Amino acid sequence: MRENWDRFDAYLFDIDGTLLECVDAVHYFAFCDVLTTIAGRPMNLDGVTTHGNTDIGILRDALRQGGLPDEMWRDRLAEMRSQMATYVNARIEQVCARPHKAIHKALLHLRSRRAYLGVATGNLEAIGTIKLRSAGLFEYFQFAAWSDRHEIRRDVFAEALARVREDMGKDTSILIVGDTPADIEAAKYHHVPVLAVATGIFSAVELAACSPEICLNSFSDLMG
Repeated sequence: MRENWDRFDAYLFDIDGTLLECVDAVHYFAFCDVLTTIAGRPMNLDGVTTHGNTDIGILRDALRQGGLPDEMWRDRLAEMRSQMATYVNARIEQVCARPHKAIHKALLHLRSRRAYLGVATGNLEAIGTIKLRSAGLFEYFQFAAWSDRHEIRRDVFAEALARVREDMGKDTSILIVGDTPADIEAAKYHHVPVLAVATGIFSAVELAACSPEICLNSFSDLMG
């Protein structure tokens, strides 16, 4: 299947670890800022699984780990999203997102084939958009599904898949592209093939163990 990776009608890309790497800590400290506000004491993400999670899921896991029951923060989610976005926007010049090697080439290739390109990410929209713009990748994508309304990654994918099928038809061929076992699990939940790329924290061996349809060390394996 690897040699046919570019034969799909539409592609859904994860952001962090897949398209780009953020070399700043602005997003991380935005989490700490809102968690501290909600808890009324200093909090961070120590011990919380972030890779493959969603921003809402990360907040949930951190607050539960910190002993805060859901009823203490559930009705403040809109406030929490807004506070995180405000924090990052105030430090937008500090955001430094670097596109992974060969990703520009891969996206240009897919656009030349008239593929429909979308983002399906655990990032909040306000933050993910800043990262894509910082990396020079925003203009490649025609639509996006964010985590603003979703705690679970497969629900983000469900939104993105529904958008593709609404725009292009229910028989549209779709490939999901991600860098974590969570991406692979969510793709399999929706019975959609997945390309796993070891550009994040998980090795190609670890990703291959989850049985993606395609597994690569990097996009350079495809584009040279």
